[in-house]
Amino acid sequence: MYNLSNRVALVTGAAQGIGLGIALELAKAGSRIVVADRDLPKAEGAVAELHNSGATAIAVAVDVTNAASVNGCVRAALEQFSAVDVLVNNAGIHCEKLGQPSTEEHFHRCLDVNLVGVWRMTQALVPHFKARREGKIINIASIDGRKPWAQTPAYSASKAALINLTQSLAIDLGVHNINVNAVCPGGVMTGMADAFQRDFPALRDHIINSRPLKRALSPEDVGKAVLFFASSHAANITGQALNVDGGAVMN
Repeated sequence: MYNLSNRVALVTGAAQGIGLGIALELAKAGSRIVVADRDLPKAEGAVAELHNSGATAIAVAVDVTNAASVNGCVRAALEQFSAVDVLVNNAGIHCEKLGQPSTEEHFHRCLDVNLVGVWRMTQALVPHFKARREGKIINIASIDGRKPWAQTPAYSASKAALINLTQSLAIDLGVHNINVNAVCPGGVMTGMADAFQRDFPALRDHIINSRPLKRALSPEDVGKAVLFFASSHAANITGQALNVDGGAVMN
């Protein structure tokens, strides 16, 4: 249905979890993948998995909190593939733990990775997109950015700001034929979610049972939404934030 043959997608935080699920779905549609992650050995493991599925992929180290690292990542991707067509800003962190108070450090860390890190990656690739007069940017936000948790104000605030940034970028970059959209997952079962829920084993069942669809979400579910935004089927869609949460939040 979706054809991304001869396209290149750079996915941050793609070594595992949601990022890897996104990379796998884009690769199924024919895209070549840049697995960009802070953990290079894990990124190389993800590349091996992509190669086993028949995809073309490379691993590149990136720390989205460091401008030099971000620029180096983009440079490596362009040197390998000559072009990047899709940027998926997936790298993110959950600083807080349930039952523990949030701190100023939580806010600084969440905002630097989840918000400013997205801005850094985007700014590094925008000149390339502008020169080619096309580009797709998909930011991975969260339903927590729409309906915040009192226990995780730093994370929720960073994702709410990311939704707003997505819309601001869509307005600014639309004239250059660059689409900017967001996907808002909710309660996807990943390593990060497992760590967050470790002390609250009933939370997973509560999350699933609170959804109208009553079923767990996978990284590939998020990947399918990203694939839609990356495809020609979404050519006239920009500035939108799509919930992928089994109906937990409706808007």
